[in-house]
Amino acid sequence: MPEAEAVSTYALIAGFLGGLGLFLLGMTLLTDGLKTAGGKALQHILGQWTRTRPRALASGMGVTALVQSSSAVTVATIGFANAGLLTLGQSVWVIFGSNVGTTMTGWLVALIGFNIRIEAFALPAIGIGALLYLFMKAARPRYLGLALAGFGLLFFGIDVLREAFEGLSATFDLGALARPGFLGLVIMVGIGALLTVLMQSSSASMAMALTATMSGAVPLEAAAAAVIGANLGTTIKALLVVIGATPNAKRVAAAHVIFNGLTAIVALLILPWFLAAIAWIWGSTGEAPAPAVLLALFHTAFNLLGVALMVPVAPPMIRWLQTRFRTIEEDIARPRYLDRSSSGVPDLALQSLIQETERLADIGYSMARAALQTAPPAAGTLDRRRLATEQLTRAIAEFAAYTAHHPMPEQVGHGIAEAVRIARYHREIAILADDIAELRRQSSGEERPIVTEQRRAWQEQAVRALDLCNLEADDGTHNGHQLAATEAVETVETAYAELKAALLREGTFGSMSMAEMERQLRIISMARRLVSQAAKARHHTEALKARIRGLRKTLEAESA
Repeated sequence: MPEAEAVSTYALIAGFLGGLGLFLLGMTLLTDGLKTAGGKALQHILGQWTRTRPRALASGMGVTALVQSSSAVTVATIGFANAGLLTLGQSVWVIFGSNVGTTMTGWLVALIGFNIRIEAFALPAIGIGALLYLFMKAARPRYLGLALAGFGLLFFGIDVLREAFEGLSATFDLGALARPGFLGLVIMVGIGALLTVLMQSSSASMAMALTATMSGAVPLEAAAAAVIGANLGTTIKALLVVIGATPNAKRVAAAHVIFNGLTAIVALLILPWFLAAIAWIWGSTGEAPAPAVLLALFHTAFNLLGVALMVPVAPPMIRWLQTRFRTIEEDIARPRYLDRSSSGVPDLALQSLIQETERLADIGYSMARAALQTAPPAAGTLDRRRLATEQLTRAIAEFAAYTAHHPMPEQVGHGIAEAVRIARYHREIAILADDIAELRRQSSGEERPIVTEQRRAWQEQAVRALDLCNLEADDGTHNGHQLAATEAVETVETAYAELKAALLREGTFGSMSMAEMERQLRIISMARRLVSQAAKARHHTEALKARIRGLRKTLEAESA
């Protein structure tokens, strides 16, 4: 192999690996930054913009037309889905809209030969984002900076990938590969997809097809097939983004692939008639369209056709995708006992709510035990389970609200409201457990052995109290468990005051830094509240089951 060729091959491989690495790193930073900085506020804003299918579709179209990059919108949407800020239903319609919005690039190239490149903003975004992250004190601006830097890195990676194949378009002759017949069209679809993958830009592939058509090097049908392939080639970015991403992000990427694949197949099958119909409609105005304009019009028309095809297909597709890429946490979050068919029978609905709430309790208590064990759980271990408990709590509340629309005895209505209240206690336990685990991982461990032993003994007392609170509620014949749980909670309260005093002494007299003292005080304060929430949950569960026993006795007496 000649030396120049070897260098060229090395540059191609190095550019591809480097660009891919920057792309994936940028996606990770973007997701983490959005998740931490955005929170519920960003989720609310996105929810308003994408609340309905028309809004989500219009958002995808408008933003993509504005930034001139369907990749930007697709990647950002997958990032939002990965961070839990957009649902699958919202995300897919934004993606569909972005495919329509990206056709604006073809119109710009066809009409004025101008193409905006968002990659030009990558380096300033990285610089500004890094400065915000390094020098801002408040958490939200810092993590917004992290997200901005991630966004810049992501598109810098795309630019590196594009430059790795920069000379490809200059040496690649589309006209030489055009073949007659349907097989020739299929070949052109493959070429368009390959060029988009290699150059990481469907706009570049579109521009090549438009140029080849205007010069007469490629017939209109063959160029249209290459445009279909360019559209199909954009899915590779979505597939790259979801490497190691959440199941919801993978579902969004899969929806993107399904949409582009289905649209490509239909457009290819009806290509000659489709182009003829477009030419006839445009020609009816009395002006013969230029080939480039006709090709841009075709690009828009077949993406709109794809959206029309997805109107009936999207709902079953979303339901099917929700069964794919499932994780243990998602299986935990899926209700097992809440069936809408039982909501019309108040007694059954209440029993279902109690069973689901007990499931939620088991998850929360297992998280609490993990957070308070000798060694804190690994990072991320409890995060996903916390999200699962929040989803399950929301499902319990929604089921209760749905049940409330049916007539029911007052006692049952109070019981259903009480079940929702108990579920909220268990959700709070899960949230506190996750926060405690995170603080414990940050701990420096700079305390005297005697305090360490005192803290460990207190944690064991807290775990014992939790276990007693989580024992199956009494059947009314004895109150041994309740008394034991109450005594355990009181012991935790007493030991808490002693441990707090010991930590304050450690921090005051310098054997522990003030920062570590504050961290340890927050940990034991959260753990104390966790035990308190467990005691409240048990108390209300006992009261609820006593209410149910009383209701059953009343019904039995009435039936007798």
